[in-house]
Amino acid sequence: MGASIVSASFVSANPPSRAQQIRSFLQKNDLQAWIAWRPDELLMLSGYFPYWGASLLIYFADAEPVLFVPQIEPRDHIPAALRVQEYPWGDLKCADPYSALVAAVGNELVKADISRERVGMNLSASRTSLPIQAAEQIPMPEAFSGQLSALAAKPDCQTAFAELYLRKVPEEIDAIRLANRVANVGLQAFFENLHPGIAEAEVAAAVESAIYRQLGHDGIFHSRGWAMVQSGPNSADAGRFNRSTGRRLESGDLVLIELATCVNGYWSDLTRTAAVGSPKPAVEQILAIVRDAQQTAVNAVVPGVSAGRIDALARGKIAAAGLSTYFTHHTGHHVGFRYHDPGFLILPEESAVLEPGMVITIEPGVYVPDRGGGARIEDNVLVTESGHEVLSRIEGNEQPGGKRA
Repeated sequence: MGASIVSASFVSANPPSRAQQIRSFLQKNDLQAWIAWRPDELLMLSGYFPYWGASLLIYFADAEPVLFVPQIEPRDHIPAALRVQEYPWGDLKCADPYSALVAAVGNELVKADISRERVGMNLSASRTSLPIQAAEQIPMPEAFSGQLSALAAKPDCQTAFAELYLRKVPEEIDAIRLANRVANVGLQAFFENLHPGIAEAEVAAAVESAIYRQLGHDGIFHSRGWAMVQSGPNSADAGRFNRSTGRRLESGDLVLIELATCVNGYWSDLTRTAAVGSPKPAVEQILAIVRDAQQTAVNAVVPGVSAGRIDALARGKIAAAGLSTYFTHHTGHHVGFRYHDPGFLILPEESAVLEPGMVITIEPGVYVPDRGGGARIEDNVLVTESGHEVLSRIEGNEQPGGKRA
């Protein structure tokens, strides 16, 4: 593997801080406050990653934010600068904690003399990240949603709000870098377990276990991985879906892992493909073409290049090999606050351009059922002032045989 920094790896000396970005958004949209409850919004607005997913934040344009948390919420990872109010979610004696929360939120807006016409909120629960208690996302009751909408009258700002996800600040980049370092611990377990006879699910379990064991190290209070391993003919389905099964690896198989990793609320999204021993001749070309296409696209990441250009470079390499019909998805997306952040995709003819601070994935793939295999390689790439940094390539983490992971 080459050095993890492919070209100059620095962001602007004076990038807008997260607070400056948020306050600029509020000013441009004539807002005095934003109400947030989705875990990824809470993380971006305040650095707080909720346990239950039932917390709510008011971000004021001209005052300190107020965080409302359930009475049973752990307190050890709430940022010290936040003003915290408790509400009776989790109290069996309280039949309707959401009404109590709405009343408390309303009181704060009244005290700040803010009218509903100048309060924004994203009421949708679609594509939100999971909280620490990741077995489920607490649903927003319909009545609660209606009550909150009476306090926030500017839902038309949601598209503009989503743009806040696009340009990460240095502290957030460091957190995403940590998520990638932890993900690489899981990838090392993946490579170490590529032996004939082991089941896909057993490989995935080893990866997730390695990631979970990072809890308590380097300030990590939350570390979870979702590993999906597909081998042999199953890897040819990886362009449509990712899942582990009980199939056992065979010598010569291509094995693909799709790995989502969340560390302290920040995400990485990686894919690797490797062979069990030497790849079978029918799939050896697939893996080589995907490696070439992915590296070509990564090398082209610089500020000002269009997403469509990046996609075209990867897609062109695959088309030149006569396999264009087997590349069935986009080449990348934004990542960091979620497994898939809002924002433009890296796909054909997309005119949006890359800017410093953006973190994107580059993930071309080729999946050929008739050859009994498929391959995808995915990295997380930071756009810097003069080029890019591949956040997910860790020096020393190599596939068996010395090939780049």
